[in-house]
Amino acid sequence: MNLYEFEGLDFFDKAGIKTPQRVLLKTRVDEQKVNFPGPYMVKAQVLAGKRGKSGLVLPWEKGQDLGPFLETGTAGVLIEKKLEPQKQYYLSITYDTRSRSPVILFSDEGGVGIEEAKDVKKFPVDLTKEFEFKHLGLGLNKVVSKLWEVFVNNDCRLAEINPLFETKEGLVAVDSKIILDEDGMFRHEDFHFEPRDLVGKEPSWAETEAKKIDANDHRGSAGSSYFDLGGDIAVIAAGGGGSVVNMDALIACGGKPANYTEHSGNPPREKVKRLTEIVLAKKGLNGLWLVGATANFTDMFETLSGFVEGLRTIQPKPSYPIVLRRGGPRWEEAKKMLEEVRDKEGFDLHIYGPETPMTSTAKIIVELSDKYKQ
Repeated sequence: MNLYEFEGLDFFDKAGIKTPQRVLLKTRVDEQKVNFPGPYMVKAQVLAGKRGKSGLVLPWEKGQDLGPFLETGTAGVLIEKKLEPQKQYYLSITYDTRSRSPVILFSDEGGVGIEEAKDVKKFPVDLTKEFEFKHLGLGLNKVVSKLWEVFVNNDCRLAEINPLFETKEGLVAVDSKIILDEDGMFRHEDFHFEPRDLVGKEPSWAETEAKKIDANDHRGSAGSSYFDLGGDIAVIAAGGGGSVVNMDALIACGGKPANYTEHSGNPPREKVKRLTEIVLAKKGLNGLWLVGATANFTDMFETLSGFVEGLRTIQPKPSYPIVLRRGGPRWEEAKKMLEEVRDKEGFDLHIYGPETPMTSTAKIIVELSDKYKQ
C-alpha cells in the first residue's frame, strides 16, 4: 500500500525525524487552519511521483485560491512551512532482491533530479547483527537509524526521504514516500488507512469491498487484486501470470473487461462467494468469464461451490452467458455440480475443463456476449 506524503510524514514524527510545520486541508474554507507563519508551500496529495515537475508543489500565500490544488489532490493539499536548505540529500531503505536483504541508499543530490544522480551510495543491512549505522556524518547516521525504525516497525517495503534538507535547525525530512507490505497489515490493528489504488483516485465501492475479503484472513486469496474497468464482461480469474495472459486474450478477441480480479491459494467458499457477489453487482454486464489454469492445490469443488452461491445471490435474469474454464483437484465433482445447477436453475453456463485451452474460451465468451447483446 502506497501512503500519501502527509501519512508518511506522520510516521517520521513518531520516530523522532524532524519534519516541517504543516497542515492538511480538505476544502477551501480550511485555510483558517494555517496557524503558523509563512512563507508557505502548497503540495497536492497524490500518489504519483515527480510532483514538482508537474506543477503540484508550488509557493503559496494566504488568500491564494486552493481550488486547482484541491481538485488535483485526491487526499487534499498540504500547506507546509517553506524551508531554505543549505544542502539536500536523498535517503531511503528498501529491499535488494539480489542480496535478499534490506539496503540503505544515500545521495547528496536529493530532490526532483534523483533519477539522474550518479553518486548513490548503497549500504546492505546484515540482519544477523544488531542494526548500527556509522557510514555518514553523525546527524545523518541518527536519521538513518530512525528511518530504520520506521521501516522495520511498520512493515515497510520502502521508506524514503526525498529531499532531506540540511538547515540551520538541523536535518529535516521535507517529503516522504512510504510503501507498506500489505501482507504485514494483520500486525497493525492501529492502521486505519482508507483503501486507495496506485494512482491515488478514490476507490470504487467494489474495489473497497473486494479488499475487505482477505483482511485478517489468510486462507487463500480472493479480491486483494481488484480493479474496476469500463467494459461489460465480468472477469473472475485464477491468480498468477495466466490471469494477465487471459486478459490480453479477451481484449485481443474484442472483449471489454468490466473488471480485473483474482482468486488463488485455495480460498474457502465463503471468500469466493463474496468475490462473486461483488463482481456481479456491477450494472450493465453482458457476460461473465471465470477462467484459470489447472490447479495443483486448489479444491475445485469448494471454490466453485462458493462461485455458485454468489451467483445464486445475484441471480442475473435473464441469464447472460457465463463461460467457465477450470481444472484441478475434485474437478469432476465440481463439473457435475455445475451441470446440475445449469440444468435446474436456468443459468446460461458453458463449462470447460483442462482439455480446452484457457485463451480459446476468450473467443467463446466474446461471441456469446455479442449474441446476448443483439
